[in-house]
Amino acid sequence: MGSEVPDVPARAGADAHSEGPKALFDYAVGRLRKQRVLLPGVSVPAWQVSEAREIADRRLHTTVTRAAWRADRSLPADLVALL
Repeated sequence: MGSEVPDVPARAGADAHSEGPKALFDYAVGRLRKQRVLLPGVSVPAWQVSEAREIADRRLHTTVTRAAWRADRSLPADLVALL
């Protein structure tokens, strides 16, 4: 009726055993592309990596700033003046 389950050929299951899981994955991706189903591209993982790097950079900056301030309260201002 409303939602149809796509037909998967019987050989797809056999391919998983004889050719490995990569062959089954490639087959599934090909079917989804043929049916014009949107798949997340490389931009999604790239965005996630970029976001994680920004968070790590902010955390590192905060840690170094606090350590410098504890060592010498004028050190952070002196370091900024060097920039």
